[in-house]
Amino acid sequence: MILVILKLEMEEKIRHIAILGGGVVGCSIAYHITLLNTDPNLEVTVVEKTAIACAASGKAGGFLTYDWCDGGPLEDLARKSFKLHAELAKKLNGKIRYDYRVVDTLAITASTKAASVKPPPTVWLRPGVVTKFKSIGTTQTTAQLHPYKFTKTLIEEAESRGAKVKIANVIGLEFDKLKVSGVRLSTNEIIPVDTVIIAMGPWSGEALSWLVKKSGRAHQLPDVSGQRAHSIVLRPKVDISAHVCFVTLNLGHKYAEPEIYPRPDGEVYISGECDESPLPASAEEYIPNPTAIRSLKNNMNTLSPDILGNATVVREQCCYMPISDDDKPLIGKVPWLDGVYLATGHSVWGILNSSGTGKVIAEMILEGQTKFADVRGLAPMRPKNYNKIH
Repeated sequence: MILVILKLEMEEKIRHIAILGGGVVGCSIAYHITLLNTDPNLEVTVVEKTAIACAASGKAGGFLTYDWCDGGPLEDLARKSFKLHAELAKKLNGKIRYDYRVVDTLAITASTKAASVKPPPTVWLRPGVVTKFKSIGTTQTTAQLHPYKFTKTLIEEAESRGAKVKIANVIGLEFDKLKVSGVRLSTNEIIPVDTVIIAMGPWSGEALSWLVKKSGRAHQLPDVSGQRAHSIVLRPKVDISAHVCFVTLNLGHKYAEPEIYPRPDGEVYISGECDESPLPASAEEYIPNPTAIRSLKNNMNTLSPDILGNATVVREQCCYMPISDDDKPLIGKVPWLDGVYLATGHSVWGILNSSGTGKVIAEMILEGQTKFADVRGLAPMRPKNYNKIH
């Protein structure tokens, strides 16, 4: 009888944290919570509808920068996230496991009808189209990683410390008054929880509608939606130098802005075509716009016909970046609810700020406050003077 009572008391002490979303932000949160946790009765579950890193986290460029987010509420988090990425790469063998490396970064202006030309800054760009270029990042301030491999590494580390991944479709939350008590699945199963973190990328906008109203009013939070971004992955026959290139290309009748990310595994990631398209129900339903894919290929034929233009096309793809109404992420506790946190809306800086966001959320939940970075300006309920200052 005494053993039964002790067992029941132990079960009552179990805390359950559910992270909704298996992208890079959700997996970083799982990594940092399990790293920081000292409670043997804490359970952590990442609930993902499709697969780990199946959406933007698996289809992004993986570019990291130290100071490109300066001048706003994201500055402290971004700078510290860049440094944390370097620390994680050493700790997790990132060079091997997820292709982490520092890079030089160039801004290049090119034209099909250049009045004056310069020798290209890299041997794999075509002579006769570059009109000017400059360094916008050095190996001290810019780096890159393979986002799919990075996300998988984070979840593997979290699982090694007891975290679990559940593939399921979340359709809502359960509350006991104003405290979250469960995660409702499409199968009618309810997962009992004490804490929930919404990190569902572009689908977070739907999740915001699940939150209990405050004083009879709808929640006053920036909305989150998705913007479609296209990319292709090439494998050229020759090695490409570690120069990330942001190009402004004058095509005569229009401008294009392709971004070129050579990777240490021999692939080259190309992006730069964004458009507005309704967000599909899941990442399994992503369909790229053929015109956008064709434009990216044509751009490479113009800039590097012999190398990138002739490279094998490994993948043609698109993803939806999570964009908030004010273009800043929502990071922190929902103030009128107990146990509900948001970590979403990171836009193009999701890979960069995933490391810091994971650590910040882990500190908030396990220690009651964050020491890693100042994210007060990114709180889900924006400060009253937020728009005036930023």
